[in-house]
Amino acid sequence: MSERNSNGRAISGQSNIGRREFIGAAVSGAVAATGALSGLGTKLSAAQSGREPYREEIHTPIAARYDVVVAGGGPSGVIAAVAAARSGADTLLVERYPFLGGNGTAGLMTCYNGFRNQRPPEALQTVKGIPAEYIAELVRLGGIADEDSYPKAKHDAAGGELPYCIGFDPEAAKVASLNLIRKEGVKLRLHSWIAGPMLDGCRVTGIIVESKSGRQAISADIVIDATGDGDIAARAGAPFMGPAQQGDRMDMSLMYRLGGVPASIKGSYDGIRIGDRVVRWGPGFGGDGLDAENLTRAEVECRLELWEEVQQIKKEPGMESVYLMQSATGIGVRETRRILGEYVVTEQDAIKGIHYPDVIAISSNPMPDYHGKRFFFEHEGFEIPYRSLVPKKIEGLVLTGRCISCEQAPFQSARSMAPAMAIGHASGCAAALSAKGQTPPRKLDVKSLQKLLLSQNAELRMSKRAT
Repeated sequence: MSERNSNGRAISGQSNIGRREFIGAAVSGAVAATGALSGLGTKLSAAQSGREPYREEIHTPIAARYDVVVAGGGPSGVIAAVAAARSGADTLLVERYPFLGGNGTAGLMTCYNGFRNQRPPEALQTVKGIPAEYIAELVRLGGIADEDSYPKAKHDAAGGELPYCIGFDPEAAKVASLNLIRKEGVKLRLHSWIAGPMLDGCRVTGIIVESKSGRQAISADIVIDATGDGDIAARAGAPFMGPAQQGDRMDMSLMYRLGGVPASIKGSYDGIRIGDRVVRWGPGFGGDGLDAENLTRAEVECRLELWEEVQQIKKEPGMESVYLMQSATGIGVRETRRILGEYVVTEQDAIKGIHYPDVIAISSNPMPDYHGKRFFFEHEGFEIPYRSLVPKKIEGLVLTGRCISCEQAPFQSARSMAPAMAIGHASGCAAALSAKGQTPPRKLDVKSLQKLLLSQNAELRMSKRAT
């Protein structure tokens, strides 16, 4: 029996043996071909064939230096970079793709969920500040979707009252991100794969990048890990949690966009709709989102399955005009590492709505796959403490996005892009304060951080806190 993902889609990686055999042969053939090219048809030595480690000595030139470097240009990373720059830090944002937006653009997950509860109580908009400015820029660009498939109360997004979720045009999101960072003077480096941290003992002093310019180092007073997978933290030696420690891993999904959806089809057509274009959830895949071979199988199998799925849609009466307009640049990975921080947000913390003295953000998105069901909070959102952004053992590093320190259940909520942006707002402000004050993030005065966030219109719910 095949597994099913949180959207009810079959997980391709667990079925279709014939296709999996084809993929395995393709991967093996690629490895064999690489070996043949490398050795020009000669037998490889043990070291060359990978049975022994290949040793190399690398002297990496330092290309630049900044107060704050943000590693990763997804929604959380973009907001973190804007917040750091606005708070007075000379800031660089580094991204592997030729555009910003992360899973919202490259992954075609074109709906920002979690600006408030999906169900009552939902009076409080829990994500404000710079993330709300970003949505205002999307509105200005005309980049808001006509309809989406999420039931929710109506709010006037154009007037600044954001509903539970905002569907958007991915091209407008790329432009809105650029407009925000340019306005704040954030420096940008695209086409740069983040290979790891620069280290001085247990202190992160910058990042190593690989690009067409070669291998380069970029030094910084403070680095923000916005990689999603916690790559900087993990490679620096920070302990982390994974599926074996806390719950089940959320599966991956390949999003896609249909064009030519006829006007006779009313509503969202089970996706995020703009005119005759609809972004939908495609095939799912299980396994490890950090394993290149598994990711390769996921990309190949899901794309083959998606093509066949669209052909079936075209055979439906009245749907002859539909075509596959776009598939995501890469399969959407929901969950990999959660870095162990100075505090771990627990399942019961989230469900009970525990208050923290060091609150820096609020997550109100439901937990979409809580013991197989979508779990809606009975309060207006749970708090994210600053301590969950500070990794154990490692200095000079602040976490943001879906790699923060929490158990699997609250992770399901906080990884959503709206609360991830709120966390990015906090991480950017924290990094700037640490860099300007030459203070390790672990020793940062949280009240100063909260004051700065409130001055930038973040929602911390502090005025509503019971004494």
